[in-house]
Amino acid sequence: MDSQVLLAIGVAGVLLALLALLVALISIRNLRRLRADYAALVSGSDVLSAEQRFAQVLERVAQQGASSQVAGTRLTALEAAAPGALSRMGLIQFQAFEDVGGGQSSALALLDAVGSGVVITALHARVGTRIYVKRVIEGRGEGTLGAEESAAIAAALAQPAYSAPQR
Repeated sequence: MDSQVLLAIGVAGVLLALLALLVALISIRNLRRLRADYAALVSGSDVLSAEQRFAQVLERVAQQGASSQVAGTRLTALEAAAPGALSRMGLIQFQAFEDVGGGQSSALALLDAVGSGVVITALHARVGTRIYVKRVIEGRGEGTLGAEESAAIAAALAQPAYSAPQR
């Protein structure tokens, strides 16, 4: 063999040996750190023992389970109440009187998931504003409704109704 090839093989061998030494030193340092952590974990001094730490972890898990159960109960109650909550809204603005411009009168429908609730109408005139509230049951007014009130209810009913998620 050529002397340059032997020299290259020797240099490669030395470099591999140095790399192996570096890996070994890093492994020794990590092992010392792990041993120190383990000694602190199992020592009987002011640091908690492994059994005590495990007991603490189990207690925390039990607390989380109880907390999750309470949250689940509250979520079930909220889902049961949600269909009765006002979840649909329709707003129509209009000009109620010819002598008052700007469309300052309005009809606001506030409905739940089944279309029941109220429609509130505010008629703005030069001399004042009158407010009317009418009940709405399943999309129909209890009394006679104006065109704007019917339009507000239709706008509210056009919104998607609440539906409880399937579990």
